[in-house]
Amino acid sequence: MTLNNEGDANRVPKETSEIITLFQQYMKLEAIDKLSVATTFLIAGGVILVLSVSAVYFLSMGVVKTISVWIGSEAGAYYLMGGILVLLIIIFYFNRKAWVEGPMVRRISRSMLKEEDDDEEA
Repeated sequence: MTLNNEGDANRVPKETSEIITLFQQYMKLEAIDKLSVATTFLIAGGVILVLSVSAVYFLSMGVVKTISVWIGSEAGAYYLMGGILVLLIIIFYFNRKAWVEGPMVRRISRSMLKEEDDDEEA
């Protein structure tokens, strides 16, 4: 491509500047989109965590009352329920990579790769 007159020479830097500005705006929109997805994920996770803890608390109290009727000691039922919960926590701790980290990494990477594939197709 040859530049025939001075008008073409002035147009190239102006168009390059417009392209750079549009690219910056696109990158800002992409960052906002990814941050909004991450924020939504964190908020939903927090709500689910709070509701799950509440459910475990009330279910544990029900189990304690049932066990106390069977064994005749409410204090013993609380100790037994506490031992069961500690055992569940230990089991969860040793399996956290397989149950939490692995699926989360796969889900997040799949989400990021899917967005990149969608961008390439467009």
